[in-house]
Amino acid sequence: MITPGRPCAHQDPCLPDRNGDPNLASAPSRRRSQQSHQAVLQATVALLNELGYRRLSFEGVARRAGVGKATIYRWWPNKAALVIEALNGEVPLRPLPDTGDLEADLRTAIRLTVEITSAMPTCLILPALTADMIEDPSGTGPFAELISPHRASVVKLLDKARTQGRLPPETDTALMVDLYAGTVVYRATVSREPLDDVAIDQIVNLLLHGCIPTRPPSPKRSACPGRTG
Repeated sequence: MITPGRPCAHQDPCLPDRNGDPNLASAPSRRRSQQSHQAVLQATVALLNELGYRRLSFEGVARRAGVGKATIYRWWPNKAALVIEALNGEVPLRPLPDTGDLEADLRTAIRLTVEITSAMPTCLILPALTADMIEDPSGTGPFAELISPHRASVVKLLDKARTQGRLPPETDTALMVDLYAGTVVYRATVSREPLDDVAIDQIVNLLLHGCIPTRPPSPKRSACPGRTG
């Protein structure tokens, strides 16, 4: 799971003992802390499905989880960070295959990204969550941790293709991922248009044939043909 954004306070059971050694904290205290932590995450997911992101509150989560509101504030700096960690256990993160077929593997990577953004309750809260992260950038770190494993695996796949000469050496593989991920997120949050297999095929073709030159670039022409000065 993603590390909570704020350290525990002294009174919290997840804290070390008075000597400051976290390894000496009692086993029952650690178990209670873990149980409370899990209860908060489960309550968050349940309330997201029932109320949506905007109506979700720390007070409501605390009531549902049976913990004090102060405990939640010690572990998470804001609602966005709490929701992102709760979703970490809900998002389908299937491993990305490396079959040696670049087009097929890239197509699979895009489908997996669509799965992530369309999974419940992610698809319902993504627009509001994005707006919150724009207002309060502290949530962007946990969100990056949530999606970074998938993103890194796709970049690695494209880096391998570049090393093998299947992509030009100057290809920015991270930018390739951002280009299709941006399309997926735009469809999920703004246009609400589905990304079917036909659209995914078009994205793959645009990415690969936009990166692989089919002919040498034309020589630069002057702004006014026939004039040299």
